[in-house]
Amino acid sequence: MTDGDLPTPGPTDPVPTWPEFEALRDAVEQYIEHDPPDPSYKHVTQALGAILGEHYRERFMQAHGLSEPAETACLARLIDGRDECPHNVVAADDDPNAPPHAPPGDDHSTLWLDADGEPALYGMHVYQGNIEMRATDDPPDSWFSVFEFARHYGLGVSVLPYSWYNFGRTVHVIFSPPERYR
Repeated sequence: MTDGDLPTPGPTDPVPTWPEFEALRDAVEQYIEHDPPDPSYKHVTQALGAILGEHYRERFMQAHGLSEPAETACLARLIDGRDECPHNVVAADDDPNAPPHAPPGDDHSTLWLDADGEPALYGMHVYQGNIEMRATDDPPDSWFSVFEFARHYGLGVSVLPYSWYNFGRTVHVIFSPPERYR
């Protein structure tokens, strides 16, 4: 079977190619054919994620004008502008009127701060299958509940296909206050 027999052709090399492209293609092909000593790096996307993760993270921060992650990933701070997380499960003194600490489906999350140290974005790196296949009732974890949550709290939501956390297996879901991009 050739690419011409398939319903959608596979990617093609650029024309013309250049030495760095050819070297990368050859290195990827060699990587695919080898048996790594660490089985968690069997898939080439895991190796590329280890190599490119910091680059993607830095580009994300620059693109959104972010300075650093907050000490605690608390979505309530982004929703109502609090200076600190109002949730403390250890001391059991949560503010009952505060917005939730995290959205539905939350995993590998970060509250990002802008140059002034104010909450700017909340990001979570989720496995698509976890959100698509998981249907618990407490809390409901589905794409519908993620977008309904954002609507309820007046947040913008974006799903980026590139995530530096477990590259190739997760997507980056970003929540932003509506005024951030107006």
